[in-house]
This record gives sequence, structure tokens and C-alpha cells, in this order.
Amino acid sequence: MIAIIKKLHLYGLHRRICFFLINYIFVGTGRFFFAAKRVVMRLSGNPVGEGTKIVGKIRIYGTVSIGKNCWINRGFTVHGNGNVHIGNNCDIAPDVIFLTGSHKMGNKERRAGNGETFSIRIGNGCWIGARATLLRNIIVNDGSVDAACACVTKDVPENTLVAGVPAKIIRRLDVENI
Repeated sequence: MIAIIKKLHLYGLHRRICFFLINYIFVGTGRFFFAAKRVVMRLSGNPVGEGTKIVGKIRIYGTVSIGKNCWINRGFTVHGNGNVHIGNNCDIAPDVIFLTGSHKMGNKERRAGNGETFSIRIGNGCWIGARATLLRNIIVNDGSVDAACACVTKDVPENTLVAGVPAKIIRRLDVENI
């Protein structure tokens, strides 16, 4: 089905319809709505694992792969044409932005030069706080936390809390269960 849609150059329309369904038709938070959103996400070309719950409106302009048992809150946004991979058991708070596109520095005539595309990878068990922004080619390694409003511009080591603009390591996190 997806191959036919791509061949007929209807992929953009197909994605718009899928996200319309997710954002305006399947707006509930019951078991049926979560299951329906996962199916529609898969149909849009964005694989989603079992048990993942998508709450509220989302915007995806690139490609996203979401693992099992994740929580994706309202305002989840992927700008640019890049790829985002989210591992298993991750929590994404409201209004988190992944920027997978940017520009090279241009000359004085136009500073925003040629476009670039990036990939962002979130490991298993991560928590991305409200209104955090993740930029460029970064990896947030397993068990890490990006604090609310953090602007993550570099890779985040495993089991680490980062915060600030730009995000800096605040502390290492205990790997044992609390």
C-alpha cells in the first residue's frame, strides 16, 4: 500500500491524512485511541512499538521510529527531514522539539546557506523534560534525563542528567532502582 502511495506521489497527502486522524479524530486517551494512533502512525511510515501511548497533537515532518512502552506527550514535534529514533520505555514530556534540519553558514549575502539533515537517537529508558529542544546529530544514551527547557547540542552520556542552555551535565544518575 505504502509503495503505491509513494509511486503515485501521494505520500505527502497520505501523511497529512494520517496526522489529521491522530490529532483530530483519535484524540482520546483510552486503550482504543492509543491502539488506533499506533496503527495510524505505522501507516504514515513511522513505526511505533506496542504499548506506546501518544497523547494530544503531534507534528512530524521527518521520520520517527518509537520503541515499546513509551509515553509521547502533546506538542511532540520533529522539524526537518531527518530521522529520530526513540528507544523503549522512554517518556517525552509536553512540547519537546527535535530539530533534524538546519543550514550551513552562508556568505554575507545570505547567512542561512545550504540545508543540512540530521539524525537524533534517544536510548532506552530516557526521559526528555517539558519544552526541551534537541539539535543536530546527537545521541541521548540509555537511562539519561534531559531536564525541562534544556537545549541539547551534544551527546548525553548514559545515566546522566543534563540541564541548561546549552545543556551541561548536572550529575550522574544511580543505575540501581530507587
